[in-house]
Amino acid sequence: AYEDKNETVKARDIYRIILKKYQNIKNISEAQDKLGRLNIAVIFSRAVTDKDTLYEVEPGDTLTNIAKKFGTTVDLIKIANSLKSDNIQARIKLKISKAKYKILVDKSQNILTLLGDNDIVKVYRVSTGENNSTPVGNFKIINKIIDPVWYTQKAIVPAESPDNVLGSRWLGFNLPGYGIHGTVSPEKIGQQATKGCVRMLNAEVEELYKIAPIGIEVTIVD
Repeated sequence: AYEDKNETVKARDIYRIILKKYQNIKNISEAQDKLGRLNIAVIFSRAVTDKDTLYEVEPGDTLTNIAKKFGTTVDLIKIANSLKSDNIQARIKLKISKAKYKILVDKSQNILTLLGDNDIVKVYRVSTGENNSTPVGNFKIINKIIDPVWYTQKAIVPAESPDNVLGSRWLGFNLPGYGIHGTVSPEKIGQQATKGCVRMLNAEVEELYKIAPIGIEVTIVD
């Protein structure tokens, strides 16, 4: 009923209660998926929750400086405040996420979990490395690229090439050659099918790209 009325925050809170109290329901995966979609909808909306703050823009502020100050992204600020450009005026109030996001990748299940202040935000199906080649450990995202070029040992493959396996986004680890990226083979999501990177559906890696700031922690486990 709350979803039908577009009362997203209330609908999300109901799903949180369901998942907390009723772990043995038959359609638990459906409830988890709905909660994930609602969490993202709330994050991308103008609704201010306990994980956000209203920030009054000061003279000289830029979206880049504000994002760095709060450990968030320019993309997320723009989406949450329906901004069409990077230009902002002093004294307006902006919804800013103050949540500390983390990423957890479970190779055994081929899932990536986005956490916000240690609460599950959304769970994504991913592909990891064939022959268990995805490295295990704690990493950080140190670069983010839209429509990345793929540098292989044999060639430089431009973003628009159908042979470019990186898809629409790249989030690079502080381990050269490894990162989270999109895919041109969506049918292989959920399998161990990469050379070691974590592969996502393009629409989902684009979603993650907007939320995950430079420096976000990534933990990969077997």
